Amino acid sequence: MGVLRRGIISVLVLFSLSCIFDEDDISIPGYPAEIDAEISFTSIGLPSLCKCMHYYDIALVAAGNSLVVVDIINGENEAVIDLGIEIDDIADSDVDGFGYVLTGSFLYPVNLSGAFLEDPLKLPVDCSFVSVSSEGDAAWVSMDNDSIGMIDLVTGEVTVVPDMAIGDCQGIASDQNSFLYIADGASGLITGYDTDTWTEIGNVSVPGEVYDLFPGPSGYICAIVDGSNELWFIKSETCTLYKMITFPVTPTAAAAMPDGSFAYATCPGTGMVIVAESGQMEQRTMDFGLPSSIDVSNDGETAVICSPDNESVYILVK
Repeated sequence: MGVLRRGIISVLVLFSLSCIFDEDDISIPGYPAEIDAEISFTSIGLPSLCKCMHYYDIALVAAGNSLVVVDIINGENEAVIDLGIEIDDIADSDVDGFGYVLTGSFLYPVNLSGAFLEDPLKLPVDCSFVSVSSEGDAAWVSMDNDSIGMIDLVTGEVTVVPDMAIGDCQGIASDQNSFLYIADGASGLITGYDTDTWTEIGNVSVPGEVYDLFPGPSGYICAIVDGSNELWFIKSETCTLYKMITFPVTPTAAAAMPDGSFAYATCPGTGMVIVAESGQMEQRTMDFGLPSSIDVSNDGETAVICSPDNESVYILVK
C-alpha cells in the first residue's frame, strides 16, 4: 500500500448562504481533502460502496461479493470477507458495536471490535436497502415485494409494516430513532414516517430517480436526485426541504460534513468536487476517476472514497 500526499478538488453552493447550524456552532472551516493513503483493491474487486463506522476508526467497503473492513487511521485492510453474493447495501448506524450488511435475503451483523461477521438474520424475501435506528435496536429494509420490513435486532423478529406498498423503492434512511424516510419512485416522492405510529410526517416531490438517500447532519436527511444538480437537505422532523448545495452537474454520489459546512460529490465529466455551503468551489479533481461512493467520518476528520476506476479506496484527511 502506498501513501500519497497532495492537494485536490473543487465545489459550489447557490441555494442558500446560511449555514445549517448557527455561526457559533461552527468551528474553523475545514474538510478532509489531502490523500493520506491509497489502498489497492486490485486483488479483491471493484469497490462500490463505503460507510464509515462512526464510533470506530474503520469503514466497511463493498467490493463485489466481498466485505472489506478498512482501518481508516492506518490506511490498511483489517479483513476481507467473501460473502459469496453481491452486497446490496450497508447500514449507517453502528451505535451498538455492530455494522449491518444486506445481501439478498440476509442481514449480516458485523462485529466492529473484532472485524468479523455474526450469524445472519434471515429475511422473508430479497431486499434492496437497509437502515438502522440511532439506538441500534431496530432495522428497516425495503423488500422486493414492495413491502417495508422491520427487524428487532435484539430478538431477530421480522415483521412487515401494514398497509404500506412502495412501488419502486429507491432508498431508505433513518434519522434519530423514530423517523424513517423512503424514496418512492412510483409516486415521485420522498416521504417521512414516524415509525412509532407509522403516520406520515410529510413528503417532498422529486423530479426524477433518487440516486441516494442517507442521513446527513443531525436532524437532516440528504438526497441526490436525477434532474437536479443539488444535494438536498430535508429536515427530518417536518419533512421540509431546508436547502440545497449545487454542483456543476447532477451528482452520482455525495456526502456532507457533519456540520453541513461542506459537501462532496462525484460529477460525470468533472470528477470529485468539494463545495462550501457559502457557495465557494473549494476543490475538484479527476485523480479518483468517478468515485462510486463517498463517506465522511462522524468527527469530520476523515473521508473515504471508493474508486472503481482506479481499483482503489482512498483515505483523505484534513
